[in-house]
Amino acid sequence: MIDKFLLLLAVIARIFKEYKARSILSVLGVGFGTFALIMMVSISNSLKEKSRQEVEKFGKNLVVVKAGNVRVFRGKSRTISTATTLKIPDAIAIKQQIDHVVRVLPSFHISYPIRKGGTTIFATIIGVGKEYPEIRNIKVWQGRFYTQKEEKTGEKVIVLGYKIAKDFFKDEDPIGKTLLIFRVPCKVIGVMEEKGADISGEDQDSFIYTPLKTAMRRLANVDYINTIYVQVDKKENIPYVKEKIRELLRKRHHLKPSDRNDFTVLSPDDYIRMETEAMHIFSILGGVSAVISFLIGGIGILSIMILIINERIEEIGIRRAVGAKKTDIMLQFILEASFISITGSFIGAIIGTALSLLIFITFNLPVAISYSWILFSFVLSIITGILAGIYPAYRASTIKPVQALRRV
Repeated sequence: MIDKFLLLLAVIARIFKEYKARSILSVLGVGFGTFALIMMVSISNSLKEKSRQEVEKFGKNLVVVKAGNVRVFRGKSRTISTATTLKIPDAIAIKQQIDHVVRVLPSFHISYPIRKGGTTIFATIIGVGKEYPEIRNIKVWQGRFYTQKEEKTGEKVIVLGYKIAKDFFKDEDPIGKTLLIFRVPCKVIGVMEEKGADISGEDQDSFIYTPLKTAMRRLANVDYINTIYVQVDKKENIPYVKEKIRELLRKRHHLKPSDRNDFTVLSPDDYIRMETEAMHIFSILGGVSAVISFLIGGIGILSIMILIINERIEEIGIRRAVGAKKTDIMLQFILEASFISITGSFIGAIIGTALSLLIFITFNLPVAISYSWILFSFVLSIITGILAGIYPAYRASTIKPVQALRRV
């Protein structure tokens, strides 16, 4: 058995040496098919994993109601127009009147200059309830979040985003220190963990959190809010809840059928839709490239095997004369064709895996190498080799010893 395998390797090596260009073309065809398949699957899986992580970062089963008209462009939200019609009672009505809503969290965002000594930084202050870290899946890194009592009395306390804390305090402990928000002194009681940008493109590390009452009354003196976070019990119920929120708010805001919404309802799907469509197109193109490459590789193997058989008629005749059966001849050439395709697949798998890892590292993507798809590409290359080798093998098996020995 080992002798036969070594003999086969020797034959393949001779074929590669005698028919370099055709052999390389055949190997490259199958190799590129494997390469395209692995790259397509690895990058698609990595982008899906990244989307899953971003959705988790956004918050579990979260729907966000924004005041005014907000559009999502290339995965980033852009405020087209603002409105002051969204109120706290709207959030209460959503919680009380719409099924599948677990909880709601009204919020008021405003941008103000933040000062400490000679340093001034413009930042977004988020007035929001104490449940915010749980709903948005973010934790306090240092100190604490504010309490229900501080929230109820509108205490001038703030929790800093990770980046804001570093900008103002660097390695100094910020807990207990005071920052001026516009002209209002606020006490730092905590720092949030490093989070980065969420799926909407907002950098969570640049926010400053304070109780909703503090933001609305002490900082801005307004009676409206500009965001409502709505947590839904199941992901499947998000479309239903979004539609019911639209109906409820239109009714509460006394909008006529011809009036545009003065609010926008968004969910993670709205942010990742374009990304999902891009992944779908990429997957189709990758799959088409793989199929074409395997087809080219198969045709290349077919042509080279036919040439090889024409030049090895004497060898085939001698084997038949000493007792080799037709099936032995067929098996030999099918194995040779399969070996060529597996060689290409092996090279393609190595290059595809290495390049995928390089892309993951370069673009900071989750590593998602699919070993099952690598195995599948090997199986596909074997099938390609067998299919490409059947006809040449059949031709070889029909060569009669007398016909072959006339050429000796």
